[in-house]
Amino acid sequence: MAGIFISYRREDAAGWAGRLVPDLRREFPGGDVFHDITSLGIGEDALEVIRQALESYSVVIVMIGPHWLDARDEHGQRRLDDPDDWVRLEVEESLKRRGLRVVPLLVGTATMPKAAQLPETLRPLARRVAHEISDKRWDYDVGELVKALKKSGLGGGGPKPDPEPPVVRPSEWLPGRVFRDGDGLPEMVVIPAGEFVMGSPESEAGRSADEGPQHKVSIGKAFALGRYAVTVGDFKRFVQASGYRSEAERNPDEGIWAWDAAEGHWGQSEGRSWRDPGLAQDDRHPVVGVSWNDALAYVKWLGKNTGKPYRLPSEAEWEYAARAGTTTAYPWGDDPGSGRGNFSGSGSDWSGKGTGPVGSFAPNGFGLYDMIGNALEWTQDCWNESYSGAPGDGSPWLKGDCGRRVVRGGSWLDGPGGARAACRNWVGPGGRDNGLGFRLARTL
Repeated sequence: MAGIFISYRREDAAGWAGRLVPDLRREFPGGDVFHDITSLGIGEDALEVIRQALESYSVVIVMIGPHWLDARDEHGQRRLDDPDDWVRLEVEESLKRRGLRVVPLLVGTATMPKAAQLPETLRPLARRVAHEISDKRWDYDVGELVKALKKSGLGGGGPKPDPEPPVVRPSEWLPGRVFRDGDGLPEMVVIPAGEFVMGSPESEAGRSADEGPQHKVSIGKAFALGRYAVTVGDFKRFVQASGYRSEAERNPDEGIWAWDAAEGHWGQSEGRSWRDPGLAQDDRHPVVGVSWNDALAYVKWLGKNTGKPYRLPSEAEWEYAARAGTTTAYPWGDDPGSGRGNFSGSGSDWSGKGTGPVGSFAPNGFGLYDMIGNALEWTQDCWNESYSGAPGDGSPWLKGDCGRRVVRGGSWLDGPGGARAACRNWVGPGGRDNGLGFRLARTL
């Protein structure tokens, strides 16, 4: 069966694309959904891969977000006016091919561009009938898209076999490789071995004393980290399969701690849990309201069911992965900027209001999403007031105050200082609030 090729601009619609792909894969399991982040191997000629792919694909979805038309490069030039622009090349190649159905897909309040706004080679796109997907009506809108694609002949008839999970051999643990250990399980990214300087310099704005002294850490072996934080949908599958009840559910009189926007402070919310953390969430949001103990229960279940060594990341692994080779306060520089992540004052749609869907912002240099902002993330480590005596090999620091566990990354409510790559905090193992979740690690 022919499949679906998805074209999108990462800084414009990465989150939407990341959300749509698994939905389409569930609906069309007998075919393929080409998503360039996961489908391109290291060292491959991207344009050649696209050309070859289009030979056998029957549908191209062009995801058009709010900045698709007017996105600019570092020189202020509109990207679509550059003949070598990646998105332009994808769409041009698609429009050249007879019999290929090209579907403009409007997301994030985008409107359909007019022909006069497009380079001449892209103007035929303006004549194509567009489909719109909104966040509030996601399931319905995707359902209508699927119906239209099936009506056009995509999908064929007969039974649809479940897709085989990818088989990845140890010799194929190439940096940046994205894989799953089974259908429907979280996507993992191979993080390369390497060295970095952990902590922050004394000159960094917002720095705390517990972020020093700076010290070199050597990660001697590649490991894998969740491409996204564990989502509500991920955690829901675990609960349904295992019958697990979170600590908040077992102690409804305690519930979780939640931010009261009207009162402007944290407070204990009886009866709340990961199922209803007091925020508007769907299955693509990071699960919050889970304790360190809840996170370990998920990790244990996943390891037992896959036979793979899943765990929480060490604090050093987390910072190494978040920095992705950078030395600045944030993976993108020393300025928090606007629209780079979801934290208070970040300028995102969810800033100071709640979590956003995972993958709503551009990934860092290792291909990881939302390492900064959206939800704080548990690590394995016990709390220590400084890095004096900290391990230098990236292993978890299991000495110190183990009645407090390190959390990293900042949440939707933390300000820019709390969302820096070096910022660290702690929560008791049984603590849970609606800004705190976790991300998986896996030994390779």
